[in-house]
Amino acid sequence: MSNLNELRNQIVKASLGLVNSGILTKSNHGNMSVRVPGTDTFLLTSVSNLSQISEEQIGLFDFNNQLIDGSVAPTSAEIIPMHGIIYQSRPSTGSVLHTHSRFATAFAVASKVIPVAYEAMVRFGFDNSIPVAQYGPRGSQESIDSISTILDDPMVTKGLLLANHGVLTFGKTINDAVSANNVMEESAEIIFYAESLGGAKEIDFELRKAAQLRMQEFAAPSIQKGETSS
Repeated sequence: MSNLNELRNQIVKASLGLVNSGILTKSNHGNMSVRVPGTDTFLLTSVSNLSQISEEQIGLFDFNNQLIDGSVAPTSAEIIPMHGIIYQSRPSTGSVLHTHSRFATAFAVASKVIPVAYEAMVRFGFDNSIPVAQYGPRGSQESIDSISTILDDPMVTKGLLLANHGVLTFGKTINDAVSANNVMEESAEIIFYAESLGGAKEIDFELRKAAQLRMQEFAAPSIQKGETSS
């Protein structure tokens, strides 16, 4: 139980961090989940306003989307399968985050992919343009099937857009999922403005790989006095 309490505490801290960052819409809408290590269960926020979250408002669910412990508000119950399908489709996923961050959601509402035109996307591991899952009513089978279809593509590594709805990011940890959301939103904002200057220019695939390799090289042990970098 202490492990669950610690995970709930992490979710609350991360949720309030998102609220304080200003990246959310005015309603502070969003939901966050985290896999319980070594199990086929996950904890999920059960209120839609992340500024109001508390540890008591985080339920425990299995991969069949059944409530095991805690409670869930009726209006939040419909989003449980949206999180569950990611854990089922991507076993390495440790956390999932859904927001309506402004610029990325604007792309979602326009059903436009976010192209890899900003180097931060490459460095953070977005291997391809961020795709858009076709619209389906929130939590419906149509919506879940659309998300599942996107997840079948191994090039989708960090997140996706939900048409006419919002943003879905995921990662091995809560911090990874939050960082993916932040990079996606920052990229969407910059690309949005670039479009007014003649259009964002997507980075060539081979150059993306070169940029990632270079980043890996500089992630090696620090250069010592008398040595040079290539």
